[in-house]
Amino acid sequence: MKWKDLLNGERLSGGSAEAGKRSAFNRDYGRVLYSSAFRRLQDKTQVFPLGRNDYVRTRLTHSLEVENVGRALALELREVAEQRNDAQGVDLSAMGDIVAAACLAHDIGNPPFGHSGEEAIDAAIREAVQAGICHAEQAGYRFEGNAQGFRLLTRICDPIKGCGLDLTVATLGAFTKYPCSPAQQQAAPQARYKKFGINAEDVGTFRRVAEACGLPALGESCWARHPLAFLMEAADDISYLIADIEDAFVSGIISYEEALGQLARLGALEQRHLDTAAAETRALGPQSGIRFARAMAVGHCIRLLRETMEAQYEAMMEGSLDRSLMKVSALRDDYEAVSRFSRQHIYNHESVMKIEITGFNVIHGLLELFLHWVEKPEHALGPRIAAVLHARPEHTVSRAARFAHMIDYVSGMTDSYAMQMYTGLTGRS
Repeated sequence: MKWKDLLNGERLSGGSAEAGKRSAFNRDYGRVLYSSAFRRLQDKTQVFPLGRNDYVRTRLTHSLEVENVGRALALELREVAEQRNDAQGVDLSAMGDIVAAACLAHDIGNPPFGHSGEEAIDAAIREAVQAGICHAEQAGYRFEGNAQGFRLLTRICDPIKGCGLDLTVATLGAFTKYPCSPAQQQAAPQARYKKFGINAEDVGTFRRVAEACGLPALGESCWARHPLAFLMEAADDISYLIADIEDAFVSGIISYEEALGQLARLGALEQRHLDTAAAETRALGPQSGIRFARAMAVGHCIRLLRETMEAQYEAMMEGSLDRSLMKVSALRDDYEAVSRFSRQHIYNHESVMKIEITGFNVIHGLLELFLHWVEKPEHALGPRIAAVLHARPEHTVSRAARFAHMIDYVSGMTDSYAMQMYTGLTGRS
């Protein structure tokens, strides 16, 4: 792959040249930042129940932190490429804005209540098919937040023009962590992707992105990752794992000693660092000590990933790297150990389980109701449900159109709006 193609500023609408001092990629960043879909992330659960306290991250604050780490990683990769004289006459400073925009958008397709919301969508569709409520063509349907994000960025944000936010192909390539369709995900040699990132109906759109960026095809509807997508993924890996430790401590789920121990592991903290954390704790309280350890951990991870990018640069540019940067870095063992700790002591905590159960029931309950409109719009409640879902004429022309609109609408809800609608429509609280 060549940076001249990878940093392609062409937009899906066909435009490229833009007046003014801002680059096309900086405009991408602004388009994501000011979108209503991004703004709704402020009321979507990251891990911990919203409203528990004002400190823990939402999807929005998490995305901003991912953007910060991603931009730092882009600066490191730019240096690596320049040291290899691989710029090919291209201004590699664009990397920062491209990765930042991709990071900012990386969770934009996630439904309310996180993973439990995804599971509820899948379960409701599966049960409706089995009960004969939903047409058999939806059998095997899977909701995937990454694919929904690509759909949102390229369609939903501006359905009239049909190009979403009309981002550059470079940003869309960097955004797409799993550039394959559901049908191709498990096909050899594409099994490198644990999820799909492009819905079947969006394959043609991503093909335009891949061809414009020069991404090698790995199958009929599967491609090698854009090298900058590795940075977006690594920034997410660093940010959520470290932030979840900090948030779990603030929420009273793990102790100060447990939090410090996990952050010390990720940050390779020496005794002098631990002494500084202890001094911060004595002077300003335990949260200050944990914040110091968190900052050290983020910085250490970025430094080690710089070394990883140097070692894996050729594989990234050839499209042959089949694992995340974190999994091929010197951080791998510590990352996996902290991940195991988080699964055992944080993600399975009662407070987290309660919000997941609530979210599952809310999303599942709404879809049970809305699916009747999808299958039988002439039902007595059909027009009322269509009004609730703000369905336009183009959303009602076919069963497939109604189904897609229902999924788009429900997955775009915030946690509190979904809860409010569920309570209002069912009378349950």
